[in-house]
Amino acid sequence: MLLWLKLGSLLGAREIAASDFRWSYLFVALAAGAVLALGTQALWGLAGTAAFRIGGRDVRARELRLVWGAAAFPQVVALFVLLPVDLLIVGSDTFTSTRLSDPLAGGWAAISIALSISLAVWSTYLFARGVQVAAGSTWVASLVGSALALACAITLVLLLILASRPLGAGS
Repeated sequence: MLLWLKLGSLLGAREIAASDFRWSYLFVALAAGAVLALGTQALWGLAGTAAFRIGGRDVRARELRLVWGAAAFPQVVALFVLLPVDLLIVGSDTFTSTRLSDPLAGGWAAISIALSISLAVWSTYLFARGVQVAAGSTWVASLVGSALALACAITLVLLLILASRPLGAGS
């Protein structure tokens, strides 16, 4: 979620002015990301077990959920190390589309985004490799399983968006 908040603003996928930033929104986004991750992890356990069973592999849902949790560990660095440093150096502008005029803030923002992407890539590798080991499958089957995990995440995000539409219709 933190990576999305940083990259979304940088790439223009989300626009939020510094005057519109609210700390409560950041904390709600982080909580929503955590809940979404837990829901996706549970769905992945069920879907992954079924998919690997169809492929002739016997893997338990709890093993797949464990792989998910272990692969997410590098994201702890993003939350407990990068986030505080981001807020100390750049402040709330880290999560807005405001252009950073301070060279130190801009430099740190670039380093922070690069580190966040590196952590995400590392987590992805750990996940794919963990799926391969847990399912006793080939690397290709592991990548297909990883794509299924991504599909689970996309499905839950889309369901969340659809469920929240009626809430936004009244405003």
